[in-house]
Amino acid sequence: MAERKFFPTSISKAPSLAGLLNILNAYTISWFILSIGVTAIYGYFFQKATLESVGVIKWATALTGEFVMFGLISAIVVLYIHDKRQTENPIQRLFPVVIWGRKMLVKMGPLLRQYLFLNDQEETPYNRITRNWVYETSKGARNTIGFGSQIDMDKVGTMLIMPATFTNTKSKTGEQTGHAYEKKIGLHTGVEPVVMKHFVHISAMSYGALSYRAHAALNKGAKLAGIMHNTGEGSLAPCHEYGGGDLIFQIGTAKYGVRDDEGNLDDKLLKEMAEHPQVKMFEIKLAQGAKPGKGGMLLKEKITEEIAKIRKIPMGKDAYAPARHREFNDVDGLFDFIDHVRKITKKPTGIKMVIGHTAEIESIASKMKKEPGRGPDYIVIDGGDGGTGAAPYVLSSYSGLPMKQALAVADWAFKSNGVRDKVIIFASGKIATPIEIAVAMALGADAVYMARGFMLALGCIQALECHTNNCPTGIATQNKRLERALNIEAAAKRVATYADALYKETQMLAESCGYESPSEITPDDIMVVTSPGHLDYLSELHGISAYEASLERKKAKEVGMTVGEMKMKESGE
Repeated sequence: MAERKFFPTSISKAPSLAGLLNILNAYTISWFILSIGVTAIYGYFFQKATLESVGVIKWATALTGEFVMFGLISAIVVLYIHDKRQTENPIQRLFPVVIWGRKMLVKMGPLLRQYLFLNDQEETPYNRITRNWVYETSKGARNTIGFGSQIDMDKVGTMLIMPATFTNTKSKTGEQTGHAYEKKIGLHTGVEPVVMKHFVHISAMSYGALSYRAHAALNKGAKLAGIMHNTGEGSLAPCHEYGGGDLIFQIGTAKYGVRDDEGNLDDKLLKEMAEHPQVKMFEIKLAQGAKPGKGGMLLKEKITEEIAKIRKIPMGKDAYAPARHREFNDVDGLFDFIDHVRKITKKPTGIKMVIGHTAEIESIASKMKKEPGRGPDYIVIDGGDGGTGAAPYVLSSYSGLPMKQALAVADWAFKSNGVRDKVIIFASGKIATPIEIAVAMALGADAVYMARGFMLALGCIQALECHTNNCPTGIATQNKRLERALNIEAAAKRVATYADALYKETQMLAESCGYESPSEITPDDIMVVTSPGHLDYLSELHGISAYEASLERKKAKEVGMTVGEMKMKESGE
């Protein structure tokens, strides 16, 4: 099969010799020769006297203006021929030359909309209000507002927390905001428990997808803030060790860093990784919210010799991870694999998953009930609204339950089986602000994973070029010239400051409800605008429809029908 080619779409690509050589094709060379030729002919016939009196060099210099003019005319002619001859774009053949004005506007459109035309609440995936809040918060600047909120409280989807008027005796002010949160992972499986004092942690992002400096800053920031830093599926790199922060080692489907030559899990390498003093937990990645059912892919342009050595992959080839783990294909096999990893590492072992049909999470909860002491120590519920460095549009936009519904379903599955206290649930998927953390925890999360929020703290400007290797802030790139823009020490401080502010301000929301910790917030403490002037409790909106649909699907499968067919049959009866 022919190698798949990836064409860059960046408008901020760093200049390079390779890029310059790509420009030197038959058309550009023809243009250059034609421009020189026409200028020389013009000069010979109309400025021959100058040539004879001052010599060739001064004569050529005197023709600079004419060269520019003839160059422009020649460019139009050559461009016209090129557009007429090319066959890939019909409209380009029909409207030669002028089509390039449209191309320029299409290319510049995202920048123009971002900075000039979109209002502060329109931009996606994070609007300008959210991004500015993260920027100011991470710098330790005053992030308060004046004159009133810009948020439309009547807009459908707006989340509003319900403060306590008379029972709010525990709320504090200023620096007195409490620190009452504590969770332990691994209490029920015989491993050394990990104690979490913070409910915000850095989500999985691989070295390769992010630059060395970005991960070094994240790790040092994690150490300063007392939070954990997930390595991502690309294995543990020196940048993950930079600041001495606690690490979660992620085992992806390709087993990067702990694989043999055939891509199978290497127990010896896994044991060596478990002995690393910074690695506190292991995470088996089943699926990722932005691309469930598809493995990751790292462009060969991003694979340096160091990355190849760390991941244990060859140079010069795009690195593909399988869609799923070859070691298992059902819940029984998953539990066996978890046991195997935990037995070797002797550390808490969890899974990362995307919920589709709710029967899958229910079967995990049911097996934990039947077989005490087995199963994951923690589960990361990654919503379909999660982000990634690169993913197919169709999967990133249309696959997997959104985080809120997925959390509610998972929380209920473990509660209904009586094993909710046996597993810690992390929420992941487009979380960046305290209210989003409060919502996730109200719906059942014990803690949250954040990736893009911390990227904004590093200095990300949402250029949407993570997949091009041309990130203008030096975060999502392996281009050393671009990467040098990121100062590790300054960025680490912003990461820590942002994490501390998230704790403090989420705690503030909890205390406004009369609680000591965000863990106490319930889905009946938050209301959602479901239509202008109408609000419903969070508990009524998320999980119920998915759970009911799951019961209907189970019933329909028993009679060999789809849900729709079963309902039509029932209606006919």
